[in-house]
Amino acid sequence: MWDGFELDGELRRHHLEHDLAETVGGEPVALVGASYGGLVALDFAARNPELVTALVLLDAPLPDHDWSDPDFLAYAEEEERLFEAGDFDALAELDLSYWAPGLADRLRPMTRRSVEFDVPEIEAVDLAAVRMPALVGVGELDKPDFRAIAERLARELPNAELAVIPGAGHLPSMEQPEATGELVNRFLKR
Repeated sequence: MWDGFELDGELRRHHLEHDLAETVGGEPVALVGASYGGLVALDFAARNPELVTALVLLDAPLPDHDWSDPDFLAYAEEEERLFEAGDFDALAELDLSYWAPGLADRLRPMTRRSVEFDVPEIEAVDLAAVRMPALVGVGELDKPDFRAIAERLARELPNAELAVIPGAGHLPSMEQPEATGELVNRFLKR
């Protein structure tokens, strides 16, 4: 594995891709990713289509999205400030209050650990290269920009379908686990 604090952006991305390919053992698999994990799965599928049989993206961002929500822009600015200052406790609380206020107690330990990682920056994804079947899921109550991204992914991925998950925000697998699980299982069984 790699230590994200020691590698520059493209090198970290390469190592992440290598680790993911090593984890799947070189055998084609279905990938499921939520939020930033969805972007990582999408990027991996675009760069390694021979290793991905199907793709599930839940509330995934896109690097070239033109963010329009003033609340999100303020959040992103504060998130960057807290990360640069190394105030990871405050950063974790910011993330929890913005993305999952109803799940804060449950997610706090995991969120606190995750905010210290300097994840690889993904600047662009070749959507046309993602030809495998894809399910693009978005929580009905997620932020407007994420709903717009989901609609765009469903339009631009060559073999994608869109599913809106009722009653869910940004983390449908935690907010509506049964509905999300049924949706994903139905898609993957096809």
